[in-house]
Amino acid sequence: MLKTHQANETVAQILDMFRIFPKEEELYHRIIPRFEQFYRDVGKCTQFAPKAFKFDVDLNKEYILMDDLSIKNYKNTNRIEGLDMNHMLAVLKKMSEYHAASACYVEKYGCFSEDFTIGVFSEKNVDILREFNKSTAFLSQLKKWPNCSSIYEKLANSDEYLVKRLLEDQRVNVGEFNVLNHGDCWSNNIMFQYDAFGKIKEVFFVDFALAKYGSPANDLYYFILSSCAADIKIPKFEYFVRYYYENLVQNLILLQYTRPLPKLTSIHGSLYKNGLAAYMIVSKVLPATILDKSEDANLENYTNDKSKMVSAMYNNPKYVKQMMEILPWLNNRGLLDWK
Repeated sequence: MLKTHQANETVAQILDMFRIFPKEEELYHRIIPRFEQFYRDVGKCTQFAPKAFKFDVDLNKEYILMDDLSIKNYKNTNRIEGLDMNHMLAVLKKMSEYHAASACYVEKYGCFSEDFTIGVFSEKNVDILREFNKSTAFLSQLKKWPNCSSIYEKLANSDEYLVKRLLEDQRVNVGEFNVLNHGDCWSNNIMFQYDAFGKIKEVFFVDFALAKYGSPANDLYYFILSSCAADIKIPKFEYFVRYYYENLVQNLILLQYTRPLPKLTSIHGSLYKNGLAAYMIVSKVLPATILDKSEDANLENYTNDKSKMVSAMYNNPKYVKQMMEILPWLNNRGLLDWK
């Protein structure tokens, strides 16, 4: 499987601006192999992603060559239906292993480069961040939904300060427990391998373009709120966090992490402090995740408030139904009070 630059010039410019290929190349060729070596050193065989290769000749272009997982019967799940309990727990377990290894990496090799500690969340990217994160289309629909008037009023002028707050929240707090977040952890970037009886054998992550060092709250919100089946997403949220946390601590101990172990209360504290991340996922990622496949679905239409894609995203009955449960949950937890 060969991953190369986009043919679309606009998208290619964005990829260059965000240093997508250099980041992914470093992850596939240097960082992830070290994560996996940590586990081999303690007698555990753990793999996080498809193996990556280098050509013997210079192609004079950026690329990532990796195993074709489809040959080994790896599959995506149904993104529209969302992940059931077994799939959720399998991913959270793998996420905890990945996060634990990243914390140990910092102990051994020092902190990650600015590509990961700052990433796309830089002042120089303010304009494009505003373009990607504007809330006009979402808010125009929210205003029409029943029993959402108070929430709408709270968020009505959010575009004026949203990106500024986003940049503040994404600064690394060295006093907290931090990990290398996958950064784009939703169902299409997760591959599952099954045994002959349909039981999950292995979980791999792909597409590390948005990897970001910081609070694990980012990956937890991104994954659970974007990819979990609607009927267990909110009722099981606290359980998912505890399950992740318990596996995280087990892996930190296994890898002989020497710094103080994080407490469950600190993980929850981080989740509360990063309420904006939760809002961004349910207003920008979730509607695209559960949108039916369409020729209109592309990056350019995604950033165009007047496109058919955006209209379909926010008028999708499945999305509206989920948001009738998610929005009160966010509001009651104070996760929308980030002005």
